[in-house]
Amino acid sequence: MKAIIMAGGEGSRLRPLTCGIPKPMVPMAGKPAIWHIINHVQKYGINDVGVTLFYLPHKIKDYLYEQYGDVIKYYVEDKPLGTAGSVKNAADFLDDTFVVISGDVITDIDLKKAYEFHKNKGSKVTLVLTKVDIPLEYGVVITDDDGKIVKFLEKPSWGEVFSDTVNTGIYIIEPEILNFIPENRQFDFSKDLFPMLLEKNVHVYGYISNDYWCDIGNGVQYLKSHLDLLSGNIDLGFKEKISKDGMIFGKNVFISQSAKLVPPLIIGDSAIIDDGAVIGPNVIIGSGSYVGPMSTLKNSVLWDNVKIGRNNEIRGTVFCSGAITENNVRTFDNSIIGEKSKLQSFCEIKPNTKIWPNRIISTGNIVERDVVWGNNDEASLFGDRGIKGNLHDNLTPDNLVRLGEVIGSIFDGEILVGCVDDSYARLALNLLKDGIISVGRKVYNAHSTMLPAMRYSIKKNGYKAGVFVKKIDKKTVNIILIDENGCDVDRNVEKKILNKYKINDYSIANVINDEVIVDVNKEYAESLSLNGDSFEKLNVNFIGQTTRSLLSLLNQSRGYEKAVASYDMGIKISDDGENVEIYDDEGHLLDEDELDYLRILVGKENGKSKFIIPFNSSQFLSEMSKELGIETRFSKISQSEKMKKMFEIESNNGDENSQFSLSFDGINFTLRLVEYLSKNKLKLSDLKKSIPQRVKLNKVINCNWKDKGLIIRKFYEKKDEKSMFLDGIRFNYGDAWVLLVPDSELPACRIYSEAPTKEKAEALLNKYVEYVNEIIKSKDS
Repeated sequence: MKAIIMAGGEGSRLRPLTCGIPKPMVPMAGKPAIWHIINHVQKYGINDVGVTLFYLPHKIKDYLYEQYGDVIKYYVEDKPLGTAGSVKNAADFLDDTFVVISGDVITDIDLKKAYEFHKNKGSKVTLVLTKVDIPLEYGVVITDDDGKIVKFLEKPSWGEVFSDTVNTGIYIIEPEILNFIPENRQFDFSKDLFPMLLEKNVHVYGYISNDYWCDIGNGVQYLKSHLDLLSGNIDLGFKEKISKDGMIFGKNVFISQSAKLVPPLIIGDSAIIDDGAVIGPNVIIGSGSYVGPMSTLKNSVLWDNVKIGRNNEIRGTVFCSGAITENNVRTFDNSIIGEKSKLQSFCEIKPNTKIWPNRIISTGNIVERDVVWGNNDEASLFGDRGIKGNLHDNLTPDNLVRLGEVIGSIFDGEILVGCVDDSYARLALNLLKDGIISVGRKVYNAHSTMLPAMRYSIKKNGYKAGVFVKKIDKKTVNIILIDENGCDVDRNVEKKILNKYKINDYSIANVINDEVIVDVNKEYAESLSLNGDSFEKLNVNFIGQTTRSLLSLLNQSRGYEKAVASYDMGIKISDDGENVEIYDDEGHLLDEDELDYLRILVGKENGKSKFIIPFNSSQFLSEMSKELGIETRFSKISQSEKMKKMFEIESNNGDENSQFSLSFDGINFTLRLVEYLSKNKLKLSDLKKSIPQRVKLNKVINCNWKDKGLIIRKFYEKKDEKSMFLDGIRFNYGDAWVLLVPDSELPACRIYSEAPTKEKAEALLNKYVEYVNEIIKSKDS
């Protein structure tokens, strides 16, 4: 008889154990499950073995080649072929009676008895069956008195549980049965082949075994199979030794004299058990693992190279390879700690909780729900400004509701929510809103609105926070979180949200409040002021439907929209109302530095003497502000950092002439600029021409995430007395400068350069781009 082992499974239900390995490679008592299966078939003299592969095939092939050389044959699927289809793929190998067995079950079923039953019955296909108490997750099989199968029920409901006899996925098959399986398409044994054979009156029998069988389909079954092994319920080759001695030790094991061992247990090669530790009962410790002083372990499995810190209490937990705990950590029944994850001191992992690989659980956290996101995913949640994501990727409906629950748990008070007028933004907002409501917060829903209106209403009505959703492209949204001062939340709040999101740290409220619908657009429009004749003195071109719609919505009674062939200024307001494009009377678009200059002029006109400029601002802003008697201060480049600095120097950021209002309210800035130009009889083109000629360039250079720190350190080594450090490093060269800033959202660095001429700006930019590329190349070499 030959054997064909099905080892193509991904094992998604077994995650996080299978996040980095295929299911057949999950270790059982220190050896992969597929190793135990191969040993099991070889015990019955079956040495012609083939393996079907699909998911991460190289990991299985490399391991088996190392263990068995080239005696095993491999059949790799290019696409999923189903259980029967994958075996059909090995048809050239299967020219004799063969046994089909999964590479991810734990069993000691007597294959010799099954084979003899098969031959004695003259069966073409024999299913090996077993009895279970709850058969809902398995294929139920009904046989007659002779063992012939009369009916299959794949994963029945309770009303269909006519038998406790289930399919183990172990089959003994005659090669001619392969003719019933179509080539190169998905085809299953239980769903397709076996029902077809019954219809065609092909004899299919069921052999009922009382031996051990366990499908390690989830973490609970995986842990149970280890406890069964230690209890002597299954024989994987060391049942007798476990039953006799209660303990098995590998080579070079060190156990402190003050440690206590409670059988049954297995301790792998080079493991260390430190002073006062108590190990057992029912513990398996992998090779190279360490258990710290005074820690206690019961009913748990440690894979290789796990490090358990001092005074831990480990109960019913599986630790994957490389996992680490610090001091005073507690983990409880049926929890799983993923590969290379770290539990910092005083963490507590509640029962049935899974931590995905490479996650860090911060000091003192109590984790009650699965942690899928982690420290590696920070860039995927918060970016340069707020949260950006795709509703088909990281911001799925489930994640948006979770995020809303976290936001509601962070802000203790009433929360205002709103979005731009877009279906995707509305969908995202509704999901966030439902999450916020579920944790007991009262939500005020502004529906379609603008950021300036949201900020105004939050400050006016005393909301504790705001959530605004806008659309970036077809499927990507940007979630802006606003604090009680009307500013974007700072990095500290973002970190709190991220930490709670990673560990699902929130709870559903006992009392749920209904949402309240509010009209923030009306109260915002009523707050805006404009000298009545300002628009009469200027021809203003309102560009785009969004601009006209927003101004119409806010100012229905003012009637200052005009259609003009020539104009003194053109304006185009963004969908969220925050930003504005301004064109002068000659049709030139003003850049952000020039807009800041106009804001400084408007601010000075209204008594302002201090102004915040971002670290990548043009040099002329500082120079011309000084001439105007305006004190400028640098801020970091991000919007939230600019807001934070503006709030520090302005006691009332709701003042329509404050820098905050001029910078983050495109509609208000437009009105204030119209007033300024009208009052002072100025042309935008003249103001633009008064600005010294400058050329500012920038370029993004891709690199690895970890390289960004190296690049900034190397640039720091080039500093001189003129260098400036705030947001990246800025090198000053008299009338020119260069700024290097690591990108906050991408594995990249951004270089800015500015000079009086394009040639000089390009030369400076290219010089530093070359230097960055040299750093990356030298690291790689």
